[in-house]
Amino acid sequence: NIQLPKLGIKVNLGTEATASLIEQAKPDVIIIATGGSPTVPKIRGIEGRNVLTMAELHRRVKGYLDFFGPKTLRSLTKFYLPIGKRVIVMGIGGGLHSHEMAEFMVKRGRQVTVVDSAKTLDDDRLPKVRNVRFLSWLAKKGVPVMTEVKYEEITDKGLTITTKDGKRQTLEADNILPVMPWAPNPELFNSLKGKAPEVYYIGDCREPGLIMEAIGDGHRLARKI
Repeated sequence: NIQLPKLGIKVNLGTEATASLIEQAKPDVIIIATGGSPTVPKIRGIEGRNVLTMAELHRRVKGYLDFFGPKTLRSLTKFYLPIGKRVIVMGIGGGLHSHEMAEFMVKRGRQVTVVDSAKTLDDDRLPKVRNVRFLSWLAKKGVPVMTEVKYEEITDKGLTITTKDGKRQTLEADNILPVMPWAPNPELFNSLKGKAPEVYYIGDCREPGLIMEAIGDGHRLARKI
């Protein structure tokens, strides 16, 4: 932020970058980095009031940013968070996103259960030692972990699953947090094709990945143009 004004780079905040607005600027190069789109599993009860997607949880907390900065807000969430005491982190190969959500909730005093339809919580994009440390940390904190589950439905009581052993059971919880892999988000990019000599899209909107991959995309493209 300090370097941008020095380099004469104009920054517009609080403005939606629509296709028509971008066309009015008549740019020579357009780089789209709008991020990925969250996905939600299609199971019965997913629209229930006890279900909180990452987007909804972010929306509930975001309003407080008007009064507190990110660092202060992060500290305050250890004392108050608009979510129940018992939570289930529900993944479908969620990988890193499941890791981060589970860790965030445990550190805020929630009773967390982690379930996933995949065989393991490991994220192949991360170093093996990172996956091992995370699972070890969960075990140390007493967090139950269940993999290879089949999701049946979400009720007012919690999440009903069938375990890998074929046992049907309901895991009681105040809130269910579905943490799914993100999907590409090429909508704006597609609407701008042919509107400038060069149009690119990078990061999660092209292919969801890790932050280091998005930074790499930006670095390589900046050097190219």
